[in-house]
Amino acid sequence: MEAFIVHMNLGWTKLLQARTEESGGDLIVRDERGWRKRHPEGGYLYKPLRELLAEQFVDTDPRRNNIVFFLGLRNHIEHRHEAKVAALVAGRTQALLINYEQTLVEWFGHDEALGSELRFPLFVSAITQDAVEAVKRVRAQVPRAILDWLQDFDASLEPGLSADQRFDFRIYLIPYTGPKSEADASMSFIREDDLTDAQRAAIEQVRTIIREKRVPVEDLNRFKVGEVVEQVAARLEVPFNSYMHTQAWKYFAARPPTGAPDPAATKPQFCVYNSTFEQYTYTPAWVEYLVRHLTDPAEYSLVRAWRPPVTSSPSADAPVSTPAQTPG
Repeated sequence: MEAFIVHMNLGWTKLLQARTEESGGDLIVRDERGWRKRHPEGGYLYKPLRELLAEQFVDTDPRRNNIVFFLGLRNHIEHRHEAKVAALVAGRTQALLINYEQTLVEWFGHDEALGSELRFPLFVSAITQDAVEAVKRVRAQVPRAILDWLQDFDASLEPGLSADQRFDFRIYLIPYTGPKSEADASMSFIREDDLTDAQRAAIEQVRTIIREKRVPVEDLNRFKVGEVVEQVAARLEVPFNSYMHTQAWKYFAARPPTGAPDPAATKPQFCVYNSTFEQYTYTPAWVEYLVRHLTDPAEYSLVRAWRPPVTSSPSADAPVSTPAQTPG
């Protein structure tokens, strides 16, 4: 796992350097005067991978976030925990590899593609209760510090980004029972955009079956605001009430503000919108996240003092109104 990350980081660095040079960019780090900087050994200091990423990809590009994820993970994993961590991030590992191939072809053409030379393995997990329990056992053996870092990284992402296939690659495998010709591959990939309406409806039915199997009751194991407040307050040595909870979901962007066009655009690992009752419920992970972060006095103060950024100044004659916020 660690060796894979190191080699992929090197591969991405070389690819981004080639792209920068092709577009006439500068690979050397410069000081405030524009002079090229040198490293202690005397040679010129080249831009690191993070800086090259920032120059080529926007902040919300799933490819960039996927690479940044592995840059951070590389600094947290230990050799003896590699296999356990790999089981938790298999989809992201696959996305890292596929993104590289697709970006290489996008920038330099099909002649440079690696697909004809390499075979990309897929990490496949059977949809059985035994497989689910096995993943739970593996997760229980991963150091708490790594699990906390994984949770913090996902919490920092824009809602919806973590579901993008370019960040976390996930597939449905449907057995093919028809006759097989010699030209048929053992596994075929079909883009969802290429499906007919009937095929797309069938796939959605599969998703619904999986969702219903995993979550038989919509708000099972989720808490209302009052329950979150009660649990968090019992574990903190500082005050935590409904006001602080509202401050917290705003500060950590766990859910959209009241009146947002899409009220369901939440961070689902923390918060879920119930469209039937038009209210938000919160997960046990949200409780743990709040306790862990608000135990830090500095972060508690930041959350308590948080105010929304001012985007524009109304004229002096214009009436100022403050929209009411729904608690929680």
